[in-house]
Amino acid sequence: MKNLLSIQNLSTGYHLKKGRTRLLHQNISVEVNRGKLIAVLGPNGAGKSTLLKTLLGFIPALKGEISYGEKKLSEITVKTMASMVSVVLTDRIDDTYLTAGEIIMAARYPYISLTGVFDDSDIKIIEKAVEMTGVMAFLNRKFQTLSDGEKQRVMITRALAQETPLIFMDEPTAYIDSPGRVELMHLLKTIPTQGKTILMTIHDVELALRFADELWLLGKEGLFVKGNPEELIANGSINKLFDTETVKFDRETRSFI
Repeated sequence: MKNLLSIQNLSTGYHLKKGRTRLLHQNISVEVNRGKLIAVLGPNGAGKSTLLKTLLGFIPALKGEISYGEKKLSEITVKTMASMVSVVLTDRIDDTYLTAGEIIMAARYPYISLTGVFDDSDIKIIEKAVEMTGVMAFLNRKFQTLSDGEKQRVMITRALAQETPLIFMDEPTAYIDSPGRVELMHLLKTIPTQGKTILMTIHDVELALRFADELWLLGKEGLFVKGNPEELIANGSINKLFDTETVKFDRETRSFI
């Protein structure tokens, strides 16, 4: 089966004024398959969100090729992209009037007919997503009245209801307290069992090591390393990226001391 996502010789960064560019990473080549929870880790300013937005086409690649299945990113329409990738960003939804249920239902708009009517299959998909994430209790509440953790669950439910093989998340545990982060990561860990793949940026190294199937490490000097948590702990990659003069990653406890 063709890879869900194929990245070949990718360079990320920004185009600046007067023809200049700011290069963050180069020559990234990696394949993404079904059924994985992939965490993108790196210090602040390493380019985690830039990589995610480049893969989505929000920021143009400086070099290289990005393909989803058989198609290059440049050949994919917005509607087709919406059937391939769903996105959960840290951007806040400001609409005062939408309920949590209405936000989730919006995930089905790429699929419904011109009449805007949901059919039975749409309803079943939404119901399955709601059951999986446990948001039934606050579907009728205004989205703005929810806690940060509840809001994040609603956005994840919407991504699931969009029924895409790939889900991109930018810092899904941001703004959530520690118990809520663990609970949310337990939820995210179950999603790849449905045949989906999550690619997410995250600041919490210890959570990523505990729950992710695969890590992508980004460094400020253009470092890109991938592997499973055990490999990257054993070969010292975690220490190399995150150790400071005063804080060290302890391989035995998988925590910072």
